[in-house]
Amino acid sequence: MIVFVKNIIFGFILISGFYLKAQSIAHANMDYDFVNDKENYVHFYSKDANFDAFYKKLHILLTEKKGKVKVVQIGGSHIQAEIWPDQVRMNLLDLADSINGGRGFVFPFKIAKTWNPKNHQISFTGNWESFRNSVKKHNEKWGVSGITVKTTDSISTFQIGYQHDSLTNYSFNKIKVFHDLDSSSFKLRLISDEPVKIIENKELGFTEFLLGNKNDSLSVEIKKTSNSQTHFSLYGLSLENDDPGIIYTSIGVNGAKTSSFLRNEMFVEQLKVIEPDLVVFCIGINDAYYANFCGDCYKENYEKLMGQFRSVNQNVKFLFVTNNDSYYKRKYANKRVFEAREAMIDLAKKHKAGLWDLFEVMGGLNSIKIWEENGYAKEDKIHFTDKGYQLIGDLMFRTLMDDYDKYLKGKNEN
Repeated sequence: MIVFVKNIIFGFILISGFYLKAQSIAHANMDYDFVNDKENYVHFYSKDANFDAFYKKLHILLTEKKGKVKVVQIGGSHIQAEIWPDQVRMNLLDLADSINGGRGFVFPFKIAKTWNPKNHQISFTGNWESFRNSVKKHNEKWGVSGITVKTTDSISTFQIGYQHDSLTNYSFNKIKVFHDLDSSSFKLRLISDEPVKIIENKELGFTEFLLGNKNDSLSVEIKKTSNSQTHFSLYGLSLENDDPGIIYTSIGVNGAKTSSFLRNEMFVEQLKVIEPDLVVFCIGINDAYYANFCGDCYKENYEKLMGQFRSVNQNVKFLFVTNNDSYYKRKYANKRVFEAREAMIDLAKKHKAGLWDLFEVMGGLNSIKIWEENGYAKEDKIHFTDKGYQLIGDLMFRTLMDDYDKYLKGKNEN
């Protein structure tokens, strides 16, 4: 009986400790008079809709340091910039006392000559073509990333490196390079470290390099070794380790709509490597930009995407994020945000998903102007400044932690 009581007390201390730390992170420097804090929570539309399965895995990781918790945030240029996802990621890692389960799926955007996140460095040699799923005239194979880079040079290289601090030790001992594995593809070789083992997974389309020790950088050589080889196409990489931790993957493509990601013919097979527990849907700002926006088509595309995620994890949870307030051609308030928002609410109701109403959290229609005046949005009245994306990341993290607190309180009561 005494042991049982001690276990209850110890469990209560653990739960309280993580809640207090989460709140101290989430509420730091959050006093902004242009933010509608009353709307900053996860909306659920039925009693049995919740993220309990996700929070259970998170809690086991935090308290017992077991397992991996995987989150995917997917969208357009807001997400490709990686400032918003990285802010959420850093807050989660702070909560988890720097428990890193690996960096997960990444794409070297610099090779595609498009915006590369600041949290890692890319260098490369050779001439590469790039193809985005958001560009109608591009007709190429895509995987999870929605971007493909291709070279016909007989030899080329690329390098990826991470800088570490107290939170981000993204060391890895497993490297999966997603590329074509047929006879027409050039061969690749890891030149930064001698792999212990090399595995070709033709079913999922990657070459895996297993290292003897953890590393924080990699260098790959691509070389034509026979006349039958014509090209090398790179679809992305996954940098992994065997440690427990949080893996926060962002999938963003400039200009992407919901229909863009449905063009990714290798989406599902590469998702099998990621297997997310929670998907944060942020696709919509580009769908609803033009007057020909089709709300029903938007919902239909989202349901197809949800089906693809469920095909790799039937218990995956979804969080819809409404479009931010924006202007059309910098002149007119884009009222199509309301139709897109209603579509997301309908989807959340139907599929027992959560919804974070960024539009209302910002302050509603025309609030983008106030964010711009305060230095948190750009002049195009669509995108945000670095500190604007960081603020959105903090706000989203806080709403998740408030919901996690409800889960902990229910767990404590039980």
